[in-house]
Amino acid sequence: MRLEASKTKSRMAIQFLKTGLQTTVQDLGRAGSRHIGIPLSGCFDYLSSMKANAILGKEMNSPVLECAMTGPQFKALKDIEVCISGARINQITIDGVEVEQNKVLSLKAGNIFTADVAQKNFRFYIAFSKNIRATQFMNSVSTYLPAGLGGINGSKIENDQIIDFVEVGPKNSSYHFSDKHYDDLSTSIIRVVKGPEFQLLDDGSMSLEEHNFIVSNESNRMGIRTDGDRFSIDDQGLMKSKPIYPGTIQCSSGGQPIIMGADAQTLGGYPRILQVIKADRHLLGQLRPNDNFAFKLVSIEEAIDAWRALKKANPFICEL
Repeated sequence: MRLEASKTKSRMAIQFLKTGLQTTVQDLGRAGSRHIGIPLSGCFDYLSSMKANAILGKEMNSPVLECAMTGPQFKALKDIEVCISGARINQITIDGVEVEQNKVLSLKAGNIFTADVAQKNFRFYIAFSKNIRATQFMNSVSTYLPAGLGGINGSKIENDQIIDFVEVGPKNSSYHFSDKHYDDLSTSIIRVVKGPEFQLLDDGSMSLEEHNFIVSNESNRMGIRTDGDRFSIDDQGLMKSKPIYPGTIQCSSGGQPIIMGADAQTLGGYPRILQVIKADRHLLGQLRPNDNFAFKLVSIEEAIDAWRALKKANPFICEL
């Protein structure tokens, strides 16, 4: 059964005047359901969404708004606090007065909040001091647009839509932001380990860092398609469908790698040549159309060390 935003005016919290390119409700996704064909979904850049919640003292899995390239404009109907993290935004304002990212921002009833276009990278996240009231499916409210699951009636936010919030328990200690975290979203190099079918690449293609790839305009939350260089692969098209996961890099017979995204299906028939390491998987959500990037092959030990370093730099990630 789908849950609609509350029709009780006393509980309404914000009204959208503009929605941006694609604004959806997300949390950390539907972990543990891929064996029955349910994609993970959730925030494409989980690190930025967790950071916004941490700054507000919220639980890391609290629902947020995921915004792609351009942000929304909404009116606060009740007092509420917000925090916005992720891609660097050109301008954020409250009633026309510029405010900062990665800070607790207090909205009073009647205030107009506006998030402009991303200057760099692609996605940013808006967290709230109260929890967004949204549709639960498989223990998550993440919006999965292809099947119309979760979120607000399984859809992206629409103009004039009003969404409701529910109260949450006492806050934890808020996370103290440091400017150094802006460096976390560099996407020019994506670190990877060998995938199950890595051996199908020819010797020349194994020099990964010499290949330059460009993010295709056909990319979406299901997968990042690439233009530019191609791999040379010995694929006879005989591989049976195998399990895939966000961050799995498949390669078509034409040699173009496809990086599986947050909404990736659970099975795929192309060779799984590489896997993005866990410490870099959040960066996939920040690749924007026409960005250039390269892969860097690392060892399993290096991948584990990178994850430990990311957790040390961002203590809240230990709750993931």
